[in-house]
Amino acid sequence: MRVERRGTGIRWSWLLLLPLTLACGTAERPPTIDSVQAALVGVEPVPAVHVYENHSSALIAWRRAGVRGRILVHLDGHIDFDWLPDETVARIAAASPDELSGLEHHPYAMDGEAYSRFGIWNFIYPAARLGIVREMVWVVPDGSLQDEFSVSQLARFQLLDKLQGVTVREALELRREGRVLSGTLLGLPITICELSGLPDLPEPVLLDIDLDYFTTRSAVTQGVTRGPWTTPESVIEVLRGRGVRTDLATISLSTIGGFLPPTARWLAPTLRAILRSGQVAEPEVASGVGLPTPRPGDDPAHNVEAYRRWTRERPDDAIGWFLLYRALRAVGQHDEATRARVEAVRLDPLLGHEGLFEGDRLWRNNKHEAALAYYEGYLAHVPTSPFRAYALRRKAGCLRKLGYDDQAIRTYWEVLALAPDHADTHKDLAIALRARGRVHEALEELHLARRILPARADYAMAAGTTCLLLDRVEEGIAHLEDAVELRPCWPDARRNLAVALLAAGRHEEAAAHVRVAFVLQPATPRLRQVAAELSRQGVEVGGADIKSISFE
Repeated sequence: MRVERRGTGIRWSWLLLLPLTLACGTAERPPTIDSVQAALVGVEPVPAVHVYENHSSALIAWRRAGVRGRILVHLDGHIDFDWLPDETVARIAAASPDELSGLEHHPYAMDGEAYSRFGIWNFIYPAARLGIVREMVWVVPDGSLQDEFSVSQLARFQLLDKLQGVTVREALELRREGRVLSGTLLGLPITICELSGLPDLPEPVLLDIDLDYFTTRSAVTQGVTRGPWTTPESVIEVLRGRGVRTDLATISLSTIGGFLPPTARWLAPTLRAILRSGQVAEPEVASGVGLPTPRPGDDPAHNVEAYRRWTRERPDDAIGWFLLYRALRAVGQHDEATRARVEAVRLDPLLGHEGLFEGDRLWRNNKHEAALAYYEGYLAHVPTSPFRAYALRRKAGCLRKLGYDDQAIRTYWEVLALAPDHADTHKDLAIALRARGRVHEALEELHLARRILPARADYAMAAGTTCLLLDRVEEGIAHLEDAVELRPCWPDARRNLAVALLAAGRHEEAAAHVRVAFVLQPATPRLRQVAAELSRQGVEVGGADIKSISFE
C-alpha cells in the first residue's frame, strides 16, 4: 500500500530512465528557423496540421514527426500536465509512434489503467520527459489572469493544489509580471499568459490548440460555454501579429468529456483551413470552405437556410448535418430534423452521444440537477452505450451533489458491477458511504482504490481522514504522509497530517507541516485552529510571522 518516500516531491528513477535520457539528447541545441521549415502563422501555409478528437493524440503526432527540444505553445482551458510514474514514461519512450495509440487512455475508460497510459490530462508530461518539449507557454482564455486574485486562484487551485509532484521550492519560485505567471513545474519551464501576452518566440514552436480554449471562459473556473467566446480568425490574427512560426500544428476537438459542445465542432475545419492556407477569411465565412459559420444569435430560419446550403455543397460533412438538425429543431421542423440527425450520426457516430456530452458540459458548470436529467435521458435512450459505466458514474455524482446519498450509493454499485477496477468509483463510493456514517465500509473501498492506483494523492488523503474518524491514528498518518509526498503543495493534506500528528503527540512534526501550509496559502480558520492547539501544547508555529506566497 505504501508509496516510495521521495523527500520534497516525486523522485525520478534516473537509473531506470538513463537510456531514455540519452536517446532524447536533451542537451542538444534546439532547432532554429534555418533548420526547420516553419511557416509564419496566418501568412504562410503550415506544412502539417493534424486534427484529433482526444487531445492526448498530439503526443503521437509529435513522436511521429520526430520533433525534439521545442517550445510548446498550448492554447487550452486546461494545463494537461499532470504527473505520470517513471515506469509509464519509460514504456512510452520504448514504444514506436505506431504503438503509442495502445498506450493512450480514453477519457471515458473505466478501468484501473489510468497511470499505465497517457491521457488528455497529462500527455504533455511524457512529452517533456522524453525531450520533445523543453518549455511550455500555456495560453489561457482571455480574462483568466485579469488581476492578482485571478492569478492567485489559478496558481493555487489549478497548479499547486492539483498537480502531483510539484515541489514547494517550485511553488515559491512562481512569479507574476502583470498578466503573466512564470516559473518551473515538474522540472519544466512554464509561462502562463493570455493570448495578447505571448512572449517573443524567435524560433519555430509546436502549436497546439484545444478547441475548448474557445468554450472555456476562464482557466480558473473552467466552466464550459454553449458557444465560442472568440473566433478562429481573431486568434490567428494575434498569433500572426506576435510572429509565431510553426511547422506542426495539432488541433483537438475535445467533445468527449463535454469540453466542446458538438455544435462548435465547426471550429476544427475552419481553423485547419486557415492554418493550411495561411489566409484569414472574412469572419462570416468558414475559411477555405466558403460556407457560413454558425451564428447562434441569428434568426433560426436564417440558420436553417445556411445549413441546408452547407449540406448541399458538402454532403459528407457530419457537422453541417448536425447543425442543420439543431436549427430545424429550433424552428419546430421535427421530422426533417430527425432525418438530418440520422445523417449526421451516420457520418460521425460520435454525434449520437450528444446527450452525454451535454450532461458533461452541465456537470463541469456545476449544474447538477440539469446534468442529472441529461445523464438519465442518455442512459434510457442509449441503453447499450459503450460509455454506460461512465454515464452511470456521472449520474451517481449528480445524485451525491444533490444530497441523495443512498441513491448515489446504489448507482455506484451499478458502476462497479460493470467496471470493478475503476478506482475513482471506489473512492466516490467511499465518500458517499462515509457521509451516511458507514465509515468502516468507506475505508474498505478506499483500500481497494489505493491498491488499484497507489500513487494517487486524493485517495491517500481520503483514506487518511477516514482512518482518523475511526481513531486509527497511526494508519491515518501513514496515508496522509503518502498524500503529502505525492502532492507536496496541497495545504489541506498538510493540515490533515498535522491534525493526525497532533493526536499522536508528535507536535514538532505537526508544526512543520502547518508552517508549510501557511506558506502555500493565506491562513484559513481551520489551519489557525491547528496552530492554536499546537500553541496550547507549547509549540509555537508563528503563523502571523509567516508570509504566504504572493503574486503581487
